[in-house]
Amino acid sequence: MNLAHPLATTHNGQAETSIADTANADKSAKPLRIAVLLGDAVNLSPHSVQVLGTFTERERVQICAADANQSTVHGPTAHEPKVHEPSVNEQSSLTALLGQATTAIEQGKLVELKFNDGNLPQSLYLLDGLRAAKLRLHAHAFIAGFAAGNEVTGIANAAVENAATVANAALAAAKRSPAQTVQHQTVANTLNEAFVALRQGVTALAARTQAPLKGTTDIKQTNDTNQQTGYWFSGQHQARVLCLNLVAKTSHQADESRNLNQSLVLTQGTQLAAPKALVDENRLFVPISGDSINELKAKLFQLLSSLDIGALDTSFASHQLAFWFERYDANAPLALVLMAASSDDLKLEAKAMLTALESDAIRHHGQHFKTPAGSCFTAKPLGDAGLTFVYPGVGTVYANMFNNLHEYFPALYHQLEREGDLSAMLQSPQIYAADVKTAAGMSLSQQAISGVGASYLFTKLLTQVFNIKPKMALGYSMGEAAMWASLDVWQTPHAMINATENSDIFNHAISGELTAVRRAWQLADNEAIVWNSFVVRADSHEIKALLPEFPRAYLAITQGDTCVIAGCEASCKALLATLGKRGIAANRVTAMHTAPAMLVHGQVQDFYTQALKPEALKPKAQDLPIRFISAAQTAPVIVDSHSIGRAIADTFCSPLDFSALIQNATEQGARLFVEVGADRQTSTLIDKISHAHASQSTANAATAAIACNAKGADAIISLLKCLAQLISHRVPLSLAPLIQPLSANAAPLSSEVSPEGEPQ
Repeated sequence: MNLAHPLATTHNGQAETSIADTANADKSAKPLRIAVLLGDAVNLSPHSVQVLGTFTERERVQICAADANQSTVHGPTAHEPKVHEPSVNEQSSLTALLGQATTAIEQGKLVELKFNDGNLPQSLYLLDGLRAAKLRLHAHAFIAGFAAGNEVTGIANAAVENAATVANAALAAAKRSPAQTVQHQTVANTLNEAFVALRQGVTALAARTQAPLKGTTDIKQTNDTNQQTGYWFSGQHQARVLCLNLVAKTSHQADESRNLNQSLVLTQGTQLAAPKALVDENRLFVPISGDSINELKAKLFQLLSSLDIGALDTSFASHQLAFWFERYDANAPLALVLMAASSDDLKLEAKAMLTALESDAIRHHGQHFKTPAGSCFTAKPLGDAGLTFVYPGVGTVYANMFNNLHEYFPALYHQLEREGDLSAMLQSPQIYAADVKTAAGMSLSQQAISGVGASYLFTKLLTQVFNIKPKMALGYSMGEAAMWASLDVWQTPHAMINATENSDIFNHAISGELTAVRRAWQLADNEAIVWNSFVVRADSHEIKALLPEFPRAYLAITQGDTCVIAGCEASCKALLATLGKRGIAANRVTAMHTAPAMLVHGQVQDFYTQALKPEALKPKAQDLPIRFISAAQTAPVIVDSHSIGRAIADTFCSPLDFSALIQNATEQGARLFVEVGADRQTSTLIDKISHAHASQSTANAATAAIACNAKGADAIISLLKCLAQLISHRVPLSLAPLIQPLSANAAPLSSEVSPEGEPQ
């Protein structure tokens, strides 16, 4: 079966492209659509394995890594279906071999390509895309077109022109435009190297990860996306398209002066790559439960003994971790968690925990024990009765925040992408720009959108993936808006993205040119406003006493032992000098929480008066409604559109007393505060406020604040530290995302997309 199309060239170096599916040149012909599945146990679902096993005819081609010009046929084993043995001629190009594969696929056959990536055997399964859909096979990607052509070296600009011609031919065959395509160019001198690059491209699409391929010499991106490793954002309902451009230096004696250019157009499939393991031999997480501290100590000694027996390699780590997860009792009154990066570190953490369990402060007085690595324990767990989600305000987002999180929770990102414009929600062009300084220059509206997006993402992660159910919620400043958007109250929270982007409130009235401030100060159009805010360690009463002397300076926020003053920069500096304090300039232009903001109170209220979801108005009988606490009032907010809009406006336009908000929440039963969003803006503040409040009276109950993210720290480690503390406080949560990769029988997460194919 030698049905490969020859590679045609002209003598002037310009390529006469050869497209394997020559029918693509005819617009009336059936377009090429080859489903590609990653052939490994991790990424193939049990259903895929079962369906692929039903094919009675296969073309199985072994690509030899040692010799690019040798292809061999691998026959069936006793347990495999009969394999049709093709007459495969030696092929030196990927496109030529794909031409043969296309013919076999059109005959209803399954093609398996076997090759090596380093010393690791790899394979790809190819079959007709329509047939894959009928069989309910979710492909990792689709081959939509390919082309090849030779170039003559030594001619100025010939290589660039030839590569572009070949790429454009492949895109034309795939009926895709360069504007919607990400292009990667890499050198692949052997057929095996070409297939390694193809697998990397398929994997990138399945993992929704934009990253240079191994050996990439140039990355040309025509859709203005970022060039960093991270989530591959695309327009809502728009398929990701990758044009893989391969350059091969020919080694044939008769063709020494020519290079082979090959281009393949891949589109995303409906199957997601399997999630990376949250817990492995380099990121250890050991939950241990017990009825008493003595029982916990006994189990720690047991763990130390097992660690002394064997080295913690991959298999031993999986066995050990699975063993402790299986023994973990979610209903036990006490639990501790050990976290470490290696077996030696785990021993140290276990020994430190044993010492802590002997401490009187920890054993009898309820002091929480926590190590820098994340190991933790409390003898007096707070439980979930006072579990409160806290939403941070503007200014917490940062460049490249949690940019690898999607690799561990691909199904969640897929869900969020289908619900709304994920790129806009996180403001990805700014947050994930190649220049990290771009994020620092975001406008107030961009920061507000991205901050709410980060909180929305982490809320879904905690509530849907780990099944954590808060009893109360509150927000710091604009965190109140994030609270309502994230906890399934507003009917169309994604509509707020475009509204905020184009809002006069955020872009002009209380930021930008500060039109509300200009009105309040009765300034002429040609009079400049130099606005700034300063964080100062001072008592709010000291500042309030001086405010009459400085009418253009305002006490905007009271937060524990620090305050934020804002207004005319010169007035603020003069106030600080009179106070005898040094302030840290925030260099942020926003008049929120100052008197001029009251001029737009009605606009803010209208802006946040949104339609509510029916389930928010009438929750199911088994679901206890969340109590939403606002800084604008002492009683929980009534869940109706008008009350919510008014509460947000009152908070937005009035001075914020975050200390009073936390004290009010504590009096209503809040005990365990979990910050949900980027960085850890509020956690430290809450700890200080709670500590100061508790010191005023021994009757005050213990509280704790936990962040699920921290700038500068690994996002997964930060998340695991948060989960560890929740476990130690005996908050009910699902361990399935941690356990699943430890099980050999665990099925990978896949997208719940209809099998008809990728978005158009």
